Amino acid sequence: MSALDLQVSRWGNSLAVRIPVEVARRLDVTEGSVIHAEVVGPAQLRLATGKPFDRQAFLVRLEALHRDMPVTQPVVEAMRRDARY
Repeated sequence: MSALDLQVSRWGNSLAVRIPVEVARRLDVTEGSVIHAEVVGPAQLRLATGKPFDRQAFLVRLEALHRDMPVTQPVVEAMRRDARY
């Protein structure tokens, strides 16, 4: 889908942009969905569905997975050893 020109409208004391239904469907966005907005440069706004990537939280989860991962005997070396005899 190519870029769209969207009109800004007043909504109470705020401004709003309507998302066309075909775009909402492609993004799986429904009423009540949360969209993350970030100013990324002069006159540039990035919108993303879902939560923004949190590197620190990801690393904490990864360390917990490594800590809880069971340590087992190496299987490949045992298979090689058994194949030799």
